[in-house]
Amino acid sequence: MVKVVVKGRQNYWRFTVYSWLLEVKDLLKAELGENVEVYVEDGASEDPELYINGVLIGSGVPGEEGYLIEIIKKAVKSMREAPTSSD
Repeated sequence: MVKVVVKGRQNYWRFTVYSWLLEVKDLLKAELGENVEVYVEDGASEDPELYINGVLIGSGVPGEEGYLIEIIKKAVKSMREAPTSSD
């Protein structure tokens, strides 16, 4: 499962990123080949922060939903390819 969290102060930008994630959740599930869970959390930053499985992958607002999809796909791919302690 891929857990995506948008964290930041409750404002328009956090809401925008969260809304986009809800819109593209099914597409991400198909692209990544596993379930995608989307959450929103309060935080101190004015800019929304994007976390994948607990790892901060960026902050701010992408230009559009398509960029958000690509950011998430790239981050998940990188995480999958990262060596584990058993390697």
